[in-house]
Amino acid sequence: MKHVTDLFATVARRVKPPVLFALGPPWPVANLVKALNLPEAEVTCAQFDLHQTARVRECLAEVGAAAEVVTVPDLWDLPARFHTVIFPASAHADRELKLDVVEQAYHVLAPGGLFLTLSEYEKDNRFAKWHKKVYGKCGETPASEHGMAFWSTRPAEDVKRRRHEVTFHAKVGDGPGLEFVSRPGTFGYGRFDNGSRAMLEVAEVRAGDRVLDLGCGNGAVGCLAGAKAGPTGGVTFVDSSLRAVALAELNAKANNTPDPRFVAATRLEGLQPGSFDAILANPPYYAKSEITALFVEGTRDLLKPGGRYAIVTKMPTAVVPLIFDTYGDCSVIENRGYSVVLANV
Repeated sequence: MKHVTDLFATVARRVKPPVLFALGPPWPVANLVKALNLPEAEVTCAQFDLHQTARVRECLAEVGAAAEVVTVPDLWDLPARFHTVIFPASAHADRELKLDVVEQAYHVLAPGGLFLTLSEYEKDNRFAKWHKKVYGKCGETPASEHGMAFWSTRPAEDVKRRRHEVTFHAKVGDGPGLEFVSRPGTFGYGRFDNGSRAMLEVAEVRAGDRVLDLGCGNGAVGCLAGAKAGPTGGVTFVDSSLRAVALAELNAKANNTPDPRFVAATRLEGLQPGSFDAILANPPYYAKSEITALFVEGTRDLLKPGGRYAIVTKMPTAVVPLIFDTYGDCSVIENRGYSVVLANV
């Protein structure tokens, strides 16, 4: 979103504080906050993910701007006090997440408040329709090399909250079939990930195991592993996304996952050393190497003697050296077009 400040300049006169930035990439958000030039108390930046939250704070400091930065599972968890909500919508964001933001913004705006979308597409043919569907009317800037801006005013009447979610079923081998709720912006939206299936078909989970679902997303891996561990086992779900952790909690309860625990963390903070029999990790395939490293480094100390670690990847040449550095040895099993890397303590 390299032209976002130029685009914003064409509509900045419409903005009235207090202002909420709804998601958006950290650098564009920081530059927009700087362009607003409002007191810190008048600007809030909301993210779903703790990594993104930390990055927004870093970028704000680098550009010399200040705002309250918060992490929430849903935008509508915030109070309905904002006179303007700004959504810097990057092109690569999921369609369903974009629509979710358009609709959730309604519920944090004060009546008469402004919802403003900044799209980096030169000719965007979606946001006007979404704005009109939710707010009734929509204004827009002409198509330009900077992108397009769309704005709508929130009517006085309240509307029913519409939850964007998809429910799916999954089972592994002869295990029970389980049902999962998924929401936009979280890993495994709308389906059970094939990489997760490949890992669970290979990884060993025994009755009574204490399992760590690392980067849990909607919690499907942990719930299915919990079914293998049985009533004497337990599953801890960890993710940096508060929306993901909330989903994992919802799905674990619905599927009677044994002794479930939930941790929102950017690394491995809040986890007890030597407390797990099995760790299952499925890092994002598009993640930078440092993100993948977070799914490996430090995990050895979390395992009990004889504990097992499994990670699924499409880039084994990048992952295997990390496993060797941490565990000293490993094995690789190819399954369903993925590499499942296994290590033991």
